This record gives sequence, structure tokens and C-alpha cells, in this order.
Amino acid sequence: MESETKKKRLSYKEYAKKTSVTIALTVGVVVVGIVAMFAIIIVVMNASNLRTAAVEYDHLRGLAGDIVSNSSDPSGVQLSALDIEMLGINPDFVCWIRIDGTNIDYPVVRGRDNDEYIKTSFYGEANIAGAIFMDYRNIGDPIPHIIIYGHNLQQGGMFTDLRKFLNPRFAEENSIITLIVNGNDVEFEIFSARLSDTDDPAYDLDLSAPRQFARFADKIDAPLIATQILTLSTCATGGSDNARVIVQAYRLFN
Repeated sequence: MESETKKKRLSYKEYAKKTSVTIALTVGVVVVGIVAMFAIIIVVMNASNLRTAAVEYDHLRGLAGDIVSNSSDPSGVQLSALDIEMLGINPDFVCWIRIDGTNIDYPVVRGRDNDEYIKTSFYGEANIAGAIFMDYRNIGDPIPHIIIYGHNLQQGGMFTDLRKFLNPRFAEENSIITLIVNGNDVEFEIFSARLSDTDDPAYDLDLSAPRQFARFADKIDAPLIATQILTLSTCATGGSDNARVIVQAYRLFN
């Protein structure tokens, strides 16, 4: 009798143990399923975001391409037709950037800080593609050092094509960056393209003292004739979170 009781106790223990294992496995499967489901949802949402961004920016390029005449605002301050069109969509618009040989052909905005347009489109809507944006500290005229940022996307677009300039031959054949400012083409010639990080001197904007620009230009090996520098920055794929692709150019005066 005692032996049978022990057997029953053992049987109950084994049953409980098996039941616990089964529950644990079931919970594990459910958790993995939920995680996988959320991962799929995120992938789908991101893909949708990028498609939306591509359509929106194609539309903006179409608008920009159709604009050929100049106009002015009621205050009498001359604005190009491009400025009026883009400012009507987003009052943070500052210029248009275009680089031959690449897909870089975008409006540029300047936000209240450098986080505002990381995940916000030119239309002011949430989008992982964000917008091409100028450093918020780039205020005034003239600006001795302009910094413009954009995402590096696996699917292409935005500032992804900056990595092409790491190829010296490509950089030599496509050396001109054009900013359309107040209806005028302002050209910059590329003199440097490199993989670096956020500690690179390229991000220096403290150039208020007379000699500071000269020291800055020397640090980045800018040509001696440079009086205004343009820096384009994007994340570098496959590197650390601080890795960056940096393209720098100096303004050409005709």
C-alpha cells in the first residue's frame, strides 16, 4: 500500500513537471510569435514609410522642375518661385540641393534643432526617411560653414549616394554640388570625401573669431581659396553608431 502511494506521488510529480515544461514551451512559442509579429509589422510599416517618402519627394521634384519664373512676396522681398512654392508647403525650407551623378535632388529644411527632421518628412509628417536638413545653428548671411544632414537608407534615396564619393574616380567626375538659394545656383566643388565619426573636425561650427575659419579650413585640408565650406553628412553602414560618411566642398565664385 505504501509502495503504491509513493508511486502515485511520483506520478503526480512527473505529471506536474511535464505540465510545467509544456506550459513553459507554449509560453515561449507565444512570446516568439508575438515578437515575430511585431517585427513583421515594423518591417511593413517601414517599407510603407519609404514608399510614401519616395512618392512625396518625386512630387516635389516635379514641382521644382515646373518652376521657371520668379515672383515676390507682398512685403517686396524678392523670392524665387521655387521659394514661394516650397515655403507654402513647409516654412522651414531654406534651399534646394542637387548633385549630378546621384539621386540627391531634394528640398532642404532647417528645424528648431537637429532632431526635428530625423523622422519627419518635408510635409511635416512622421516618416523614417525624414528630410534633408541644415544644421539649426546655420543662421545668418553669409554662413562660413554650412552643414547638411540626411539619412543613409538601405533602399536608397536621401543621402545614401554620398557613399559613392568614397570612390575617388566618381568624386572627380561628379565634383559639383549645387544649392539653389533664392532662385540662384550656388556651386560648391568637392575636395574631400571620407569615412569618419562624429568627432571629426567637419562638425565644427564655432567660427566666430576671425582666425577660427582659417584654422578650421586647415584642419580639414580645404583649398587656400576657400571662403565658405559645405559639409554633407550621413551615417555609415556597417560601422559604429558614430560612424559617418562626410563629403566636403568649397564655394565657387564666378
